[in-house]
Amino acid sequence: MMPTLAHVSLRSFAVTTLFATALCAQTPLTIGNLYVVRVGDGLAALSNASTPTFVDEYTQSGTLVQSIALPTAASGLNQPFTNSGTATSEGFLNVSDNGQYLVLGGYAVAPGLLGVATSANPTVGRVIGRIDLLGNVDTSTVLGDAYSTRNIRSVASTDGQNFWMTGSSEGIRYVAGLGATTSLVISPTPLNNRVLGIYGGQLYSTASSTGFFGVSKVGTGIPNGSGNVCALLPGMPGTTGPSAYDFWFESPTVLFVADDRVTASNGGIQKWVLTSGTWSVAYTIQSGGTSGFRGLTGKRVDGVTTLFATLGTSSAGNTLVSIVDTGAASTATVIATAPASTAFRGVRLLTPASTLTKITATCGTAGINATGTAQIGTEVHTEITTPLGLPFVSYGTQLFLFPFCGCTVVHDNLIVLPGPVNTLALPNNAALIGVQIYSQGVDFLAPGACPDPLLTLTDGYVFTIQS
Repeated sequence: MMPTLAHVSLRSFAVTTLFATALCAQTPLTIGNLYVVRVGDGLAALSNASTPTFVDEYTQSGTLVQSIALPTAASGLNQPFTNSGTATSEGFLNVSDNGQYLVLGGYAVAPGLLGVATSANPTVGRVIGRIDLLGNVDTSTVLGDAYSTRNIRSVASTDGQNFWMTGSSEGIRYVAGLGATTSLVISPTPLNNRVLGIYGGQLYSTASSTGFFGVSKVGTGIPNGSGNVCALLPGMPGTTGPSAYDFWFESPTVLFVADDRVTASNGGIQKWVLTSGTWSVAYTIQSGGTSGFRGLTGKRVDGVTTLFATLGTSSAGNTLVSIVDTGAASTATVIATAPASTAFRGVRLLTPASTLTKITATCGTAGINATGTAQIGTEVHTEITTPLGLPFVSYGTQLFLFPFCGCTVVHDNLIVLPGPVNTLALPNNAALIGVQIYSQGVDFLAPGACPDPLLTLTDGYVFTIQS
């Protein structure tokens, strides 16, 4: 079924009004809103020339809040930032891992350069755009050694100071600081990559190349040195298969991937589920049209998963849709449509920075990883890594940090639950805002620092429940 029109916010505005908004001073970004990359100012048909780029802010129901214009001319340290009007594999958006910045990649050249995606470096540098929570734009990071004659597609960042990039050749690259002019190849295979993302302290990337049809881990953790290897997630095809672009982790065991193939070729949004160490497709949510999806983000609140996506091509890529995940029959609702002679590309939901903080306390070989923002109505996911015995996850509300048999007990252990993976659902109750929760992993009967009883303890986490 084709996406149904629920609310198209831009149709009540003239194109000229929209772009006048883009010229006004930006206002601070709003947590909980959607941010969409739009190429084109509506004044001329899209072409392969360098084209003005905007980041549009929408409410989740599709009301336009503001348009943030990337600069089209040099000003101080800032350089021009444009994208190709027709290269639909560009323009993906990320939120930095610390939740403080939006980041994206483009070309350091004014509008109008034909064939900008094949322009040579360093004549046309590849530029990283960064937007902070106050709406301030920084385009001072221009790389003279990256993706010459190739697309720059995606940028990820931990903190708005360190950056990772993908392009249509030259592998995955690292940029060591805001304002840098050079980059380092950290993973040369595959050469052609699409969208980067960081989840749970791990860098991921998508590709549709031999050996890498889907989502891959990039090295271990978030690497910033050379010699790393991309490893396709177990269960994803290495020879032929999905045309993966953007992706969103709902949890450590549930992953949604945008696939831009047509409906007849199983394009759509694939829901992948991790079971016994292997990922498999549970089902695919299809657009019903001639295009799959490319931009993708989402949220899970009160047990309900909602996806937000952009369609995949120039002709069909002018809509932003929302999808409540109810299974393979889930339908897409159009919430916004880009004006004529413009196109939507990447999309991100801006959530508050996570309050999860690790507490050093480990003894033995078992580790722990926790993910989530700790908002009311959401979930915190905890995983004990490399357990050798019987793993448990414990929670408490009082910090202890007292020594025990060569280990450190982090908290009061009010609740102890068996298994290496646990999901803690936080009630949607404002009375919980400000409450601190502690967690730690116990690997019982595993060799480690405590011989009697035989156990190891992991690091701990603390988080403050927030709105």
